Amino acid sequence: MPTLATDLVRPFALGLILSLAPVSALAQGPPPTCDLGDYDPSQRPDPAGTPTEVGIGVYVVHLDRVDNLDQSFRLDALFRFSWRDPRLAEVVGTASVEHCRFPRAAVWDPRIIIFNRQDANALLPEEVSVDASGHVLYRQRVQTRLRSPMDLRDFPFDEQVLPLTFMSIDYGPEDVVLDVDETAASREPHVPGWEIREVVTRSGALEAEVEDESIENRRFAQYDYEFHVGREITFYVWRIIGPLTFIVLMSWAVFWIDPGNFGVQIGLASTSILTLVAFLFSLNNILPPLSYLTRMDVFLVVSLALACLAFGEAVLTAVLQASDREALALRLDRWARWLFPAAFAALHVAMWTL
Repeated sequence: MPTLATDLVRPFALGLILSLAPVSALAQGPPPTCDLGDYDPSQRPDPAGTPTEVGIGVYVVHLDRVDNLDQSFRLDALFRFSWRDPRLAEVVGTASVEHCRFPRAAVWDPRIIIFNRQDANALLPEEVSVDASGHVLYRQRVQTRLRSPMDLRDFPFDEQVLPLTFMSIDYGPEDVVLDVDETAASREPHVPGWEIREVVTRSGALEAEVEDESIENRRFAQYDYEFHVGREITFYVWRIIGPLTFIVLMSWAVFWIDPGNFGVQIGLASTSILTLVAFLFSLNNILPPLSYLTRMDVFLVVSLALACLAFGEAVLTAVLQASDREALALRLDRWARWLFPAAFAALHVAMWTL
């Protein structure tokens, strides 16, 4: 005996079946096939003497971990490579579809790699999409660590270039031209601890030198995508420069202590020196071993020298006090109260302006 619930459910179920029927019929139909036939993936789409233009687009998902010690950075980005192959236009036209997908290895490929990568993880399938006009599109999302040589002389006020260098490992600039894809989406990321000043793209050639002079040097098509960044100074002001300044100021307390209190003077001065030495060692966790001094190194070394001079002044005034030359000892203390701050102020001016 039909109920009210049955009467309500029956028309709904009938409508659902009718609406899904065309979808199921389409799903059961054979998918379109794109037969490459006698297509030769080893041949460039363009004739000899005409370079194939390859557009490169970069969409940055995330950029971080700019490492001074390892001189590298981490990048998560979507890459887009596009070029035109008229031979594939015939394949897509024969299949009578809007586009076809092929394994990347099945078609001609400019063989582009990231030249300065240290490791990489590709997340998308290795396949290309081809439309009816023969435009080939290869997309890939890559998480990679990239090598980035740094000039740290101005650390921590330095500016660096974080390069992303693409290179064709099979073709030179006479065969393949790598250039920016103006139609690709792009995004300027936020880099923790850094401010992006400019993003520069540049096409060129990488020349590999061969030791055998009878063999001509090999040239490879190259494309550079560079992030020009400046270091944010706030962290280093609060964690290094600020505390260091207070330690140096503490070392000057010996100039206000009576030269007769030799033990107190020496204890205070030596404590300041040891603390500054610890600061010098702390930079080992921030900077790699360098053959030159950074701006921060100069600041630390001169600060250490001032603390050592304060220690020496304390010893000298103690000796003068012991030899009944108290007036000269007090006069040295008065001079030191002005000379040391003036020298340290000049150091700060040089640190921030030169």
